[in-house]
Amino acid sequence: MVLLLLIDKGQISKLVTFISRLCFLSCVLLLSLGCSKKIVLQKSVFDFDNLSFEQPVSSSENLKEKGIRLAREKTFPEAIECLKKYTETEPKDFSAYNAMAISYKNIGDFAQAMKYFEKALNLTTVPEERAKILANIGNLYYLTAKYQAALGFYKEATSEFDRNPMYMILIARTFVVLGDYDRARKVLAVVDGKSLKTDDLENGEDRGLNNYLLAEIYTGLNDEKDVYKNLAAALKANSIRFSAKLRQDMKDEKNLFYTLQGDRRIEKMLARYSGQTK
Repeated sequence: MVLLLLIDKGQISKLVTFISRLCFLSCVLLLSLGCSKKIVLQKSVFDFDNLSFEQPVSSSENLKEKGIRLAREKTFPEAIECLKKYTETEPKDFSAYNAMAISYKNIGDFAQAMKYFEKALNLTTVPEERAKILANIGNLYYLTAKYQAALGFYKEATSEFDRNPMYMILIARTFVVLGDYDRARKVLAVVDGKSLKTDDLENGEDRGLNNYLLAEIYTGLNDEKDVYKNLAAALKANSIRFSAKLRQDMKDEKNLFYTLQGDRRIEKMLARYSGQTK
């Protein structure tokens, strides 16, 4: 009887020990599962913050950059769509409207181009930026042979920001087209006293633009020496852009460069700066 009781007590003791260990392991397992679940939730919340806070800003920026890139690649309808979507979230970004207007101009929709140029102009008070937009409006009128109207906008652009000589050069070019050569030369005399190298033209895709426009003017004035000098400067500064543009302009009967067709010196210059050999 005593022996049986002792055996029962021993078994009971082992059973208690087994149950205690089982409970301990269960607690450890539950704790580890609980910690793992907590880490997952923290990561999920962190990712959601990134998505909800950062993504819309990045998306808007990308739409504008994409629109400008598409415009430079001459896929203007797609550029317009991107820029329109961008302005839905950034309705006060004047530069986006300016880019949209340029795109419309290049597909021949001058009414829409004017609409967005004017919208861009109303959204900025910075003189340098206003001057660029005014010059773009002037260029729109110049393209449609409304030279007097173009002249007015070029003059207004000069008044806004006279540190960039390009606007005076555009005025001189318009006087040449109008046949007012005396006024054109007077404007050029003022331009000669200014540096053609400006910060916004030196590092951008418009490097050499002032020289190219001057060459166009001097072509109209039959001043060969200055034609060659300025064309060489433009091609040296930006050979890829102005080699292609000059070849295109020389084929356009309405362009002042049309008279340069077949000029051997110009052909040699183009060959030199486009990496070809003659």
